[in-house]
Amino acid sequence: MAGLLSPEGKVSSVLSTLGDLFILNVLTILCSLPIFTFGAAFSSMYQIVLKIVKKEEGHIVPAYFAAFRENFRKSTIIWLIGGGISFFIAFDIYALSKSSFSFSLQYRILLAVLLFFVMMFTFFALVTASYFENTLKNTIVNGMKFCVIHILISILMFALTAAPFAGLYLTFRIFPLLVLLGFSGPAFLCGLYFADLFKKYEPKEENDEI
Repeated sequence: MAGLLSPEGKVSSVLSTLGDLFILNVLTILCSLPIFTFGAAFSSMYQIVLKIVKKEEGHIVPAYFAAFRENFRKSTIIWLIGGGISFFIAFDIYALSKSSFSFSLQYRILLAVLLFFVMMFTFFALVTASYFENTLKNTIVNGMKFCVIHILISILMFALTAAPFAGLYLTFRIFPLLVLLGFSGPAFLCGLYFADLFKKYEPKEENDEI
């Protein structure tokens, strides 16, 4: 028991990780508030999460803001492109739901599938941007490649990330959970997979393409 509760014990390690994830979650929420900065906030969160997974984390707050500055330009552009396309698709779905067009339901289903994949591609591009140094074009292309090559796990990762927000849509009671670990919790679970996946591509990191 004493070993478990010691500073090097498992309980202390878990509590320390949870504390880091809570701080990271709050920082991500605060830096996402202007909306257009969500991409940079999200990529920076993953950059820190991957360090936590690999036991390379230092002081969370300065590391996060350093990552935010580093990721701001590329991730903001990715977010504006992906988020903008997603918004217009979502608006079309809403407009069709108010329409009496005979094939409205079929088109809404097709658009919903397209919306899902655009958001998933954007998600992977932002995660890729947090780990690999690359051009904007190749970051987006590589994010799409990860989705296509690892399609089943990609769907699972994206669903896990979106789950807290889907839950919030259904009931506002889970809002405290969203504040505690709504961003960083799913990111940490996904990070366990991404850390191993990205390691396979590290020798090719200097190339433009994966």
